[in-house]
Amino acid sequence: MTRSQAKCPYCDFQGEDQIGMEINSEKRLSEDQMMSVDWEDGYWFNYLRRRNRDQVTLVSLHTDNEFYSFDIDEVEIEYCPKCGRKL
Repeated sequence: MTRSQAKCPYCDFQGEDQIGMEINSEKRLSEDQMMSVDWEDGYWFNYLRRRNRDQVTLVSLHTDNEFYSFDIDEVEIEYCPKCGRKL
């Protein structure tokens, strides 16, 4: 297996939600764990999510501008931002 084909923890999709390791904390968190934080403390999570066989998105889950709840930004990507593997 070449380096570009090997999965790193960030693009090794696991669990029901099919997400990789959270990029900022370098921990494997479920989406439920990330959603249950106190958003008033100002959190920012980034992770990869497999939507279907041919679609992967980079998800940014972060505190909203009023520090009350959260906003989600997603962009479709083709390569892992950490290891460069084609997704």
